[in-house]
Amino acid sequence: MLVYGLNTSYFYTLNNKHSTAQIEKAKRYTMKGEILGEKLSKQTVNIIRTTQRNNIELTAIADGKANVLLSLNAIMLTFLIPSIGSHMEEIIQEHLYVPLSILAITCFITIYISTLVLRPSKFEDFIEGLDPEMKFSPFFFGNFFDMEPEEFFRYLKESSSNAELVKAHLAQDLYYVGKRLGKKMTWIRQAFDIFLIGIFLTLISTGIVLFFF
Repeated sequence: MLVYGLNTSYFYTLNNKHSTAQIEKAKRYTMKGEILGEKLSKQTVNIIRTTQRNNIELTAIADGKANVLLSLNAIMLTFLIPSIGSHMEEIIQEHLYVPLSILAITCFITIYISTLVLRPSKFEDFIEGLDPEMKFSPFFFGNFFDMEPEEFFRYLKESSSNAELVKAHLAQDLYYVGKRLGKKMTWIRQAFDIFLIGIFLTLISTGIVLFFF
């Protein structure tokens, strides 16, 4: 997402699938050491890199937790639904439909929230609330994935010609990635809370049904 220095070899790597003519056009839009203008300080670059790496690691952790919850609840439903179908009369007689209904609802809600965590964000979310007069960041793939190479290289040069604008783009990328990460963590916490409460209510209701009915 972040770009700290560009040269012509970068464009060769980025576009190894494009024709030589396109790459030659791209070379005209960049000059080594000049595209970013004033360089960011080493300390600032290290801070940005560390923050980005932390965000990536935390995002992977959130996705991993969501995947665990999704798989666990899907397995529970896989065993639960056939069992209910084959023992319907006993379940109705013993009033076990109450705890089983609570468990099923818990699984469905947890799966839904876990899916929200794993679902990719809309690219529009990364420019939500952005000043219309400010150019979008050229360092986030969601802003340029549908642009032609020549158009992207031209826009990258224009957007990166001002050091202050580059810093604003980097801050913008970090903000929206962090905002998305915050949503993921909030949803994960909600999914775990709902799962724990649902399991607890299932056990309590099962005990009540078995001992009092």
